[in-house]
Amino acid sequence: MNNKIIKITYFLIIMTLSNLTQANIEISQYETKNGIKVLYTKAQNIPMIDIKITFDAGSNKDGDIKGLSMLTHSLLDEGTSKMNSESIASTFESTGAIFNTSVNKDKSSISLRSLTEKKYLDPSIKMFLKILSDSVFPQKEINLQKDRTISSIIEDQTDPSEISMNLFFKEIYGNYPYAYPSIGMKNTLSKIKRKDIQNFYRNNINSRNSKIVIVSSLSNKEVISLAEKISKSLNNSELKKDDVSSSPKILKNSKEKYIYKKFNSEQAHIYIGGLSIKRGSKYQLPLYVGNYIFGGSGFSARLMQELRVKRGLTYGVYSYIYPMKDVGPFVIGIETKAEQAQESVKLIHKMIKEFHKNGPSDKELKHAKEAIINGFPLRIDSNTDILNYLSMINYYNLPLDYLNTFTKKISKITKKDILEAFEKEVDVKNLVTLVVGNEKAKK
Repeated sequence: MNNKIIKITYFLIIMTLSNLTQANIEISQYETKNGIKVLYTKAQNIPMIDIKITFDAGSNKDGDIKGLSMLTHSLLDEGTSKMNSESIASTFESTGAIFNTSVNKDKSSISLRSLTEKKYLDPSIKMFLKILSDSVFPQKEINLQKDRTISSIIEDQTDPSEISMNLFFKEIYGNYPYAYPSIGMKNTLSKIKRKDIQNFYRNNINSRNSKIVIVSSLSNKEVISLAEKISKSLNNSELKKDDVSSSPKILKNSKEKYIYKKFNSEQAHIYIGGLSIKRGSKYQLPLYVGNYIFGGSGFSARLMQELRVKRGLTYGVYSYIYPMKDVGPFVIGIETKAEQAQESVKLIHKMIKEFHKNGPSDKELKHAKEAIINGFPLRIDSNTDILNYLSMINYYNLPLDYLNTFTKKISKITKKDILEAFEKEVDVKNLVTLVVGNEKAKK
């Protein structure tokens, strides 16, 4: 309901190493007059404000022009109709404010951190709103940023870790937008014109495509007023049907796949994995706990114990499950000597199949749940942490009690839950294995 403020107080039961403490976080929800959903909470500790606007405008919206979203966002503070990039930077520096943009495969964001004292906040917000409403993308700055980005891509092409990660995502996602690096590709970046950037800005960085989160020491009334100013500064135009590019569907692998790419390096870079789950899936937390045990918890993880501690095959090995708006990846990554690559690959495949079949031991499960619950306070101990959680909840439309119920849900996860989640969402029979390294790493 427009303009209705819904206040929800969550009592997050925080587990510490020595005792139970209770932190009260009051989260308020508001919808602006033009329909933007806003989540905000009060941070009394310091006179700061953190604002984050998240857009459904990640590199998944690049279409055929790979790198368009990242290039557009990187140019937002490079000029308005009345100010150049130096003037904009000087305004933020004079107030101590920090302006930032980010782009990943799933979404993009524009953020501002500022002191809340009026003499600092007012000029910072004024500049922030001007960037949102009046970025003009000077041709000179476009050329400079394109050159920098292409230089970075060329440099990445000499880095086996970048090469292997990009190849791996291409193998598991095919022609789906997640397959391509957010930074873009040389051949598409060189073709981007100012008109492409202006169109992306108009069609994607707008009020119909955004969510706002605010963490501050301001009053509720001040936050609501600010949210309305932000919403009014964003373009309010409807997306044209011609501007909406249709993406191919994600297709899971129907057979096991092995890829070797020759690269002249002593170390082999190995990725093993496939597709997993969407953000908000009922299997997300069981998979999270299971992966924590298997490869997501550093030295205590099975992968690290078997490959580094017991066999000395690597300095580091890990796994992660990354839920996204569409199906996210399950990834196992390791660097090892080229001559040890195939031994490592065979061992990892054996381990994931065994874990998939038998799950964790009772001891492993107990340790993992305690570690996750006891570590939870460190994940919400700063304004930035809280801002990022609220942004995730807002963008992915997660339950507003997500933080409140997190540790309780973790505590209830059973071995059966983990086995079911891995059975449903991790296809161990059809994994993609990618090895990048010299001839000694070859199968």
